[in-house]
Amino acid sequence: MALYQERDQSPEKSNNVLWPGDSSESAPALELSAEDAPVAFQDAVQVLSGAPSTEQVRTAWLDLAAACRAELAEACTYLQEQVQRPKRVSGEPPKLTKSAMNARTIYVLVLRARLGTDGRIRKFTVVESAPYGMTEQFIKALAAHVYVPAKLAGHPIEYPLTFKLSATGYKEYLSQEEELRWLRARVAQFPGSGDAWLDLARFLASHASQDPDYEKALHALNRLSPEAWWPATELAWLRAQEGKYAEAAPLAKVGRRFAPENPYALETSALVAFHQGHCREAVADQQQAVAKFPEEWPEEERARFKRALEAYRRGCSSEPAPAAPLNGERPRRAWPGAQSGGGSNAVVSGRVKDVVGARRVCISCFADISC
Repeated sequence: MALYQERDQSPEKSNNVLWPGDSSESAPALELSAEDAPVAFQDAVQVLSGAPSTEQVRTAWLDLAAACRAELAEACTYLQEQVQRPKRVSGEPPKLTKSAMNARTIYVLVLRARLGTDGRIRKFTVVESAPYGMTEQFIKALAAHVYVPAKLAGHPIEYPLTFKLSATGYKEYLSQEEELRWLRARVAQFPGSGDAWLDLARFLASHASQDPDYEKALHALNRLSPEAWWPATELAWLRAQEGKYAEAAPLAKVGRRFAPENPYALETSALVAFHQGHCREAVADQQQAVAKFPEEWPEEERARFKRALEAYRRGCSSEPAPAAPLNGERPRRAWPGAQSGGGSNAVVSGRVKDVVGARRVCISCFADISC
């Protein structure tokens, strides 16, 4: 049994527009001050409105990404609207080798690659290798694929992609204990794999959110993908529950910036803002969190959101803001797109796990596959 996944390079596809660089590059991303961001944004848009060279398009993308990181909303919106993701037009998914099909084992193969402006995949980087000749077979199959290239404002651009193959020779499912041992073995063998840490974090969020390895996995994800909204938001929530709002603030800002439609990102941003004395922002974010709360999610969770909103309104009528979490409510955070054993909707430790709704709301699903 095998599952083939193809997606943008970032585990969270919405953030992929922020980094056009090669995955092997170690140079830091371009940084702009808030004062310089508007000028860089206007210059980039002007370049893209003409007939730029390939290098000029790449430079414009870097400038737009830096302006977005500098919290220029127009730059973030422009990227989200003007980056057209690639589309595969030919090529079969990789198939298992005969020895891989006959083996009673379980493994994950992860490759990063660059999709050129000619629609062909090149520059493969092995993130997680696999036995039985599968790594070589995977690369050979992908090299034959043809795509409509990605575009920025109508101009073809080189684009990062990640390919993942999960396979098992077992006919039965692993127990939770076996799966957890396997996930821990993966991160030990491939500590630089965001996919390995993401799979471990998702499992622990659903089954053992108090395990110390949960926060360790979130930190690893945040280190590997600083602009990924979910680990940043969850770490912000954990720091806020400890009263460490200064540490939580930059993390909450990542979630607020890159998942503005997600009620949990908004809820976390509101909590941190409230305890830092930013009442107007706190009330506004919590109002949005309530408004964007999916109809199909449980009513008790919606009621919790509404209680927080009323508490912010009361607290903001008399400064300063309190220095402890509101009402003693400290719900554990569950991975919003995890598989649920209770149908399409379920609540775990006060957090919603919604297979269908989370795909629409959470902006964290892989491209072209089911979560």
